[in-house]
Amino acid sequence: MTIMTLQHLEYYVGDRLLFKQEGQLHIGTRDRIGVVGRNGAGKSTLLAILAGRLAPEHGTIASYGTVAELEQASGRRGSSMAQRPELHDQAGEMLKRWEVSDEQGIAEHGSGGEKTRLSIAKVMAQGAELLIADEPTSHLDIDGAAALAEALAGYPGAVIVVSHDRTLLDQVCTRILELEEGKLALYEGNYSAYREAKEAQAARARFEYEQYAREKDRLTTALMEVREQSRSMKSKPSRMSYKEANLGRARAGSSRARVDRSASILERRLSQLEVKSKPREAESPLFDASKHVLCRSKHVLRLANATLGYGSKILLEGLHLNVKPGMRIALVGRNGIGKTTLLKLIHEGGAAISYSPSCRLGYFRQDLSLLREDQTILQNVLSTALYDDLHVRTVLARTLFKRDEVHKAVRDLSGGERVKTTLAKLFLGGYNTLLLDEPTNYLDLFARESLEETLAQYPGTILFASHDRAFVRAVATHLLRFGESGWQLMPCGDEEQAAIPAGGGAPAHPNREQHEAQQELMQLELAIANTLGRLSMPQSKEDAIQLDLQFQALLQRKRELMKP
Repeated sequence: MTIMTLQHLEYYVGDRLLFKQEGQLHIGTRDRIGVVGRNGAGKSTLLAILAGRLAPEHGTIASYGTVAELEQASGRRGSSMAQRPELHDQAGEMLKRWEVSDEQGIAEHGSGGEKTRLSIAKVMAQGAELLIADEPTSHLDIDGAAALAEALAGYPGAVIVVSHDRTLLDQVCTRILELEEGKLALYEGNYSAYREAKEAQAARARFEYEQYAREKDRLTTALMEVREQSRSMKSKPSRMSYKEANLGRARAGSSRARVDRSASILERRLSQLEVKSKPREAESPLFDASKHVLCRSKHVLRLANATLGYGSKILLEGLHLNVKPGMRIALVGRNGIGKTTLLKLIHEGGAAISYSPSCRLGYFRQDLSLLREDQTILQNVLSTALYDDLHVRTVLARTLFKRDEVHKAVRDLSGGERVKTTLAKLFLGGYNTLLLDEPTNYLDLFARESLEETLAQYPGTILFASHDRAFVRAVATHLLRFGESGWQLMPCGDEEQAAIPAGGGAPAHPNREQHEAQQELMQLELAIANTLGRLSMPQSKEDAIQLDLQFQALLQRKRELMKP
């Protein structure tokens, strides 16, 4: 049974076509459709159209049931005209399932993760026939994302979801709708099946281009030879007089006619040859490992009986960790358990930490404060780069900063552009140990996969925190898991034995004041990230000044909370 039909949709931003959908697309009552595409391709706009908040420029949408929508935390566009159900009778049970105990308190003062859980519980409780979700795993930890995937897979209606969580797209989706270069294309299967189909398409495109190029070269060479032969037949041999040449002209006429016909046939075949575009060539590595100073010691750094906390707030005690060269350690655990705090502690140092003399730390913070706001992209990267200007420009061009765009000021960049600039600065700088705090924030699926490949080839050591399960699996060699009863370091692949053993460190139990400060800090980090995203959007000069003042005030309050 069909719950919604899309027909010939088109949407423009100004005079630029954002996307176009040809023919009809039928959404069934049990479909699980994942919408994928690069940042700015129009994914959220498409969901707004499906939800009735925006109208397409051309085309029609026929909806045959109720719609519930879980929107991005960053805001909404348009006003809804969709038929929406009332809350289901089991709303209370759904709130309990998503661990929402104080609905009003969370709505007013909750962390990003708590507010996301509240939104999920409310939208699930509506029991709509079509559920639309835009980045539903935002601010959820790994356990929360896993619970959401299970809920979406078992949802009694149809689901359309935009997500950067590839694990969720694999576990939930039965079809993938791709937005690429202004066109919509539907693929059967989950995200992994979609990637396999895209790779097969790319392989086919390479084969067809090679066949086309080979045939074009053959026909072009043959045509040149025939034309040369024709010219030589029309010219008088150097040893022959004009009288002798005229006597043989009649006899040679028929031969020239045959050669000219051959040339015409070759020209026609060449003009009728179906043109194949050259596929994009594989890119060279982002960095040259020979330029990096490797850590030659047995251990890059060590933590002995370390305590995690900020100021007088203690999160975890008794942490012991030996980090060897080449390890890529993923820090995993619920929100607020101390992952960011550990990375900050390693960067700042302390009595519990010892470093190899050759250890060179590079730190990627969630607030992207590694960059200087008053400098350009190129100036920021070159200030610490081991490479020359040409190589840096080449790398920046690969991250979509073309030509004069490298001269854009950092303060004018979007969240994704800031992330890419910061990562380029780290990869090309004189570091051999990277501390990465949620490096996939603001990156689309394809940028995340590119980052995975880069980190997998990185010649140094990496400690990183991420809620992206696919990213963790692709990059990490070890997991450092934080739980309610302590911590545990294990090689990847041993997740089934992930129970935290007794004696594996002790979590601190903060008092009420410490708990409130911890919650405020989490809310501040969320507000800082959201403000950065808003700063990247087009706006008036007055609004930009106001947002910048708000951003500086948030940073100042965060510094105050972090003081002892």
